[in-house]
Amino acid sequence: MFEFREDLIQFLLEHRSAPASVLFQTFNFLGDLEGYVLVVSLVYFMWDKKLAFRLALMAIGAMLLNHTLKTLIANPRPFVDAGTWTEKWAVSPGKAASLVSEYSTPSGHAMAGSAFYTYLFAAVQQRWVRLAAIVCIVLTGLARPYIGVHYVEDILLGWGVGIPVALLAFRYVERAADWWNDRPGPQQWSLFAGSGLVFWIGTRIAYSENPHGPPLAVLSYLGLLAGIVFAYPIEAKRVRFDPRSSSIAIRLVRFVVAVVLVAGTLALLDPLFALVSPDHSVLGNLLRTIRYAAAGIVGILGCPYLFVRIGLARAMPG
Repeated sequence: MFEFREDLIQFLLEHRSAPASVLFQTFNFLGDLEGYVLVVSLVYFMWDKKLAFRLALMAIGAMLLNHTLKTLIANPRPFVDAGTWTEKWAVSPGKAASLVSEYSTPSGHAMAGSAFYTYLFAAVQQRWVRLAAIVCIVLTGLARPYIGVHYVEDILLGWGVGIPVALLAFRYVERAADWWNDRPGPQQWSLFAGSGLVFWIGTRIAYSENPHGPPLAVLSYLGLLAGIVFAYPIEAKRVRFDPRSSSIAIRLVRFVVAVVLVAGTLALLDPLFALVSPDHSVLGNLLRTIRYAAAGIVGILGCPYLFVRIGLARAMPG
């Protein structure tokens, strides 16, 4: 097990302040899956569909890679072994119960955040976007030791992996897209379903001895990824929603409505599926994956179709 410095986190804990907590909790949220959904939705419904799609793949891919590394390294989060995590983590009890089932090294927020915003930095030339990307990389990472759930070393390792991964992805994204598009549909879904099944089985085996059970977040990533990959090509062929159509005010309306519909899908299906089976059962795992896949389909396909039909957006020429 890694012996990282807990005293650095203890120092931050003892020097928390209300303004700093608001700042870091905001960027901590932006590094959660829900935060990426907000940013990707903003880009998708107001600016550039292809960029939004690739940013979504970048974030989810980095999260899945991070889950793999965490599982292999198996370093517990700060204060878990001492049993004091409930007192020292600045997160809600529900969030703490989820985080304690995951390992610490490297930080997923630092790794996925640096991958996501490095890709955005590379793809967009505007200075203000690049400056915002740098700020998000730094503060999303630093938020984690501030709230007590990661070592500082976890953040450095996360940045060290996430930034090169994003640069490699940006360099080879067109080749990867061409290779994927050359595969027939059944082969694409066989590859996707097979790799997802292996990932899920491997996770349950790896965490079989973990007293807190396997982390559920990985099912959210896989489900959302499945929904996005399924819906994006259908939207491009059948709906052809133009994200730059209409005024800024109408684009903002689209963004807000889309976020409400995606969040509503998750909120509606959660209690319904909970009646069928608990999350940690095999059936519950499947239902959680389906729930997030449905949210991805609603966001990527359902919302554009709705907006074109009711006149909140125009369709691109066929």
